[in-house]
Amino acid sequence: MGIPRERPIEVYRVHPAVLAIAVFLSLLLQTYLPLKISMARWMDFPLLVTIYFSLLRRNKIFGIGLGTGLGLVEDALSRHYIGMFGMTKALVGYLAASSSVKFNLEHFLPRIVLTAVFVLIHDLFFLGLQHLPEPSPPFVPFEFARSMVSNVAAAFMLFLALDRFKRLV
Repeated sequence: MGIPRERPIEVYRVHPAVLAIAVFLSLLLQTYLPLKISMARWMDFPLLVTIYFSLLRRNKIFGIGLGTGLGLVEDALSRHYIGMFGMTKALVGYLAASSSVKFNLEHFLPRIVLTAVFVLIHDLFFLGLQHLPEPSPPFVPFEFARSMVSNVAAAFMLFLALDRFKRLV
C-alpha cells in the first residue's frame, strides 16, 4: 500500500512595492482610461490584479483582503453603491486563491482560462447585486462575452508583465 503523493505547492511572492504600484496603476487605469478610450470601459483592471496576486500567493485571506480593498476603493471612485465591487472582488479573490491550490497554474493557459471564468463569475455576481436595491438593466449575454474577451486580452499582457517580478518563496 503506497502513500498518496501530493504535488508540492509552489508559492510565489513579489516585492511589496510591485504590489503597491500594480494596485495604484490598476485603479488609475480603471478611473481615467475609459474617459479617453471608450473600449476600456469593458476592462476591469483591479479585478485582474486581484486575480493575479490571489493566484500567485495562494492565500485565501490575502485574496479576500486584496479583493475587498481594491473593490471598495473602486466603489468610492465610481457611481455604484459602496460595497458592490468590494463584495464581488472579495469573492473572486477567494475563488482564485482556492483554485490555485487545486490546479497547477504554473503554465499560462490554465491561468488565462481561469481568468475568463472569474471574470464571468464577477460579472454575474455584480449583476445580481445590482438587482437588490433597484431594477437594473436586463441580462445581455453579448456584454458578458465582450467583457470576458477584453479582460482576458488585458490579462494576457498584464500577467506577462507581472510574471517578470515574481520570485519563489
